[in-house]
Amino acid sequence: MKLDWNESLSEYETFMVLSLIVLSCVLTYYFHFVLGSGILFTHFYYIPIVLSAVWWKRKSLWVPFFLAGVLILTDWISPLQSDYVYDDIFRSIMFISVSLITILLSEKIEKSQTKLKTSEEMFRSVVESAIDGIITTNMLGEVVSVNESFQKMFQCSEEEVLGESVKKFIPHRLRDKYDEQMDQFRKTGEHKLVGTFESVGLRSNGQEFPFEISITNWEGDGEVFTTSIIRDITYRQSAEKTRAILSAIVESSAESIIGMDLKGNVLSWNNGAERTYGYNVKEVLGKSSSIIFPPGSDELSSILKTISDGEKIDHYETKRVTKTGELIDVSLTVSPINDRSGNIIGLSSMARDVTREKAAEEALARSEAQLSMITDNMADIICQASKDGAYVYVSPSVKSVIGFKPQELIGKSMFDQVHPDDRSRVTSCMQNALTKHITQSVQYRCMKADGSYVWLDTKGTPISDKDGLTSGFVCNSRDITQQKNAEDALRDSEEKYRTLIESAKDPISLYDENGIFLMSNKAGAHSMGKEPADLLGRSLRDFFPPEIATKQIELIREVIRTEDGLDVEMFVPYGKDQWFSTSLQPLYGPDNRIHSVQVISRDITDIKETQIKLEQALQDKEMLMKEIYHRVKNNLMVISSLLNLQSRYIKDEEARAIFKESQERAQSMAMIHERLYRSADLKHINFGDYIRKLANDLFRTYVADPSRIKLELDVEDVMIDINIAIPLGLMVNELISNSIKHAFPGESNGKIRVKFNENDNQCVLEVSDNGVGFPPDFKPEKADSLGLQLVNSLTQQIGGELELERDQGTDFRITFQQPEEN
Repeated sequence: MKLDWNESLSEYETFMVLSLIVLSCVLTYYFHFVLGSGILFTHFYYIPIVLSAVWWKRKSLWVPFFLAGVLILTDWISPLQSDYVYDDIFRSIMFISVSLITILLSEKIEKSQTKLKTSEEMFRSVVESAIDGIITTNMLGEVVSVNESFQKMFQCSEEEVLGESVKKFIPHRLRDKYDEQMDQFRKTGEHKLVGTFESVGLRSNGQEFPFEISITNWEGDGEVFTTSIIRDITYRQSAEKTRAILSAIVESSAESIIGMDLKGNVLSWNNGAERTYGYNVKEVLGKSSSIIFPPGSDELSSILKTISDGEKIDHYETKRVTKTGELIDVSLTVSPINDRSGNIIGLSSMARDVTREKAAEEALARSEAQLSMITDNMADIICQASKDGAYVYVSPSVKSVIGFKPQELIGKSMFDQVHPDDRSRVTSCMQNALTKHITQSVQYRCMKADGSYVWLDTKGTPISDKDGLTSGFVCNSRDITQQKNAEDALRDSEEKYRTLIESAKDPISLYDENGIFLMSNKAGAHSMGKEPADLLGRSLRDFFPPEIATKQIELIREVIRTEDGLDVEMFVPYGKDQWFSTSLQPLYGPDNRIHSVQVISRDITDIKETQIKLEQALQDKEMLMKEIYHRVKNNLMVISSLLNLQSRYIKDEEARAIFKESQERAQSMAMIHERLYRSADLKHINFGDYIRKLANDLFRTYVADPSRIKLELDVEDVMIDINIAIPLGLMVNELISNSIKHAFPGESNGKIRVKFNENDNQCVLEVSDNGVGFPPDFKPEKADSLGLQLVNSLTQQIGGELELERDQGTDFRITFQQPEEN
């Protein structure tokens, strides 16, 4: 039976205690005063005292037994045992003293137990009411306790998890790592705060979710426990992803998005704002946004007041000022920003640069006005018709062409004015345009207001609605009555034309798209050993080898397809090898469609043979030029070698340096002739490639420590005429050599940069270094060194301009114009 000393006594227990007290008193009186017994039988009065103490202060089971032992001990040690009165007084004093001490201790124990109980209840209340899941495990990883939030989080009951391994809530892929950590923990025996980190949990239904966990270790009753506080961060991670996505959207938006506080200071500034206004985020963050408002404008104050009143400013157009001072048009929307309590803490401004749109609208308005003026005054008729041919719009020019006013035709069918004999052709043209969705042309007779007819040439273009479906046509009609009359006159002169064709000495033929002869003059027929009548209806394949006939038919079909003429040269091995210069032109019929191709050929065999001879002579010339370049290169290299050999016998260092410089100049010219020899173009070389090769050769020759001097090349591939390339190559050699030798004395470091580019036929060569530079009073045109004199002289030779800058080191810039090609 478990005793609970904090519970109150029942009525039965109270009765039993009182009965024992009374019985003890009676027995004590009887043995002590009636029988006069000794110590062991005369102290029954202690029993009610002990029971009273137990009844009064039932805080601990050891109190009454402790008091009884003390009283019995005093009986044995009391010096007044011969006198019972004094003996009882002594024992009473002892008893009162011990009782007082016991009562004080009992009260202190009671208060401690009350505080402990209150603390335990408070701890359990906090644990159970916590939003986060709380779990405690022992050293073996077995669950000792969990709170209600943990059970909800992992979808399990307390009975299902108590005594179970904590690995039940860890995904399988992470359990081995958990075991390793626990083994390490048991080996080291460290009892300390583990920390806070993010991990993954496993619910009872197998679903995984991310959480944040704080772990601490503590000891109790000689055993180490681990308490973990777990927080589900699924929503937080989702919110972070959403925030990152929204941030990316804002930053990548082409529109300007600015966040401000209620004083107009900039809190955020996206890339769109940077592109729109020209300021980067560091220049504006924390500063007033008034810098983008026009000077003297009170618009910012008005916006801040409107937002402070909780109102949103929808799209409206206004002006803003960019960093460069340019005034631009923007479409602006401003919205308040609220905190969680609904208080307005700032505003978000979204603006779109509509400067181009405004300009486009103004240009469109001007274009529409110009178009209206053009359509009002043009000779052609511009109209819009529905799919069935009903007029939707007709330009005012219709009055001058057919005598009707625009309002008299709108809503009526265009077929009302089409000649009955031409309606089928117009209908066919409309259907073809609808089917192929392409512009179609048709010629027909149109009735005027006075009942007469004029010929119109109409081009109709299908138009589509917003759904992409053809909704009608836009037509351009032109009065071609005079043209038709001219065609009639032309047909009258057809016989004359035929006479001219027949009398021509060049072969002239007409073919259809399949290469069938429709007509041939005598010269054409006789060139194939036939008469004109023998060719009619026959194919080119009947008279020419298959490959020649196929090529001719392909050219005929290309003319029909493109409706453009062709001029070609053809080799025809017919009887004897012949070359013909052939012109192919499309011929249109009455329906304005190509019905044949006219081919006029001229024998150019003699001319072609002469051309072949000239090309052969040109090739021979190129070979001769290559040989000349090769020999010049070899001679220059011989000169360079001789200078090198001669320099070995020169003791004076200055004289030897002069020989070395002359050797480099010869090598730079030899390099140009070598590249000309290897190039397909004998008059030009790729000077960018030449500079790269020459600069690197010089750098390797003179720079013993490449880590001390750096060489940077920024050269474009530009084709330079040989007459400029040689002096320009010498100048490059002199300037680079001069920088390498003199710009960095001793062990100083530096950089040499060579830049070469062309823009609009103007070339710029720049050689610079950040070395010691020239004296302030130095003038390159008055230099006494041979190298700079050579640079000045060669610059004048190519018609260039030499500039020298000495701000940071030395910068030579030579600008010259490429010669125009003949």
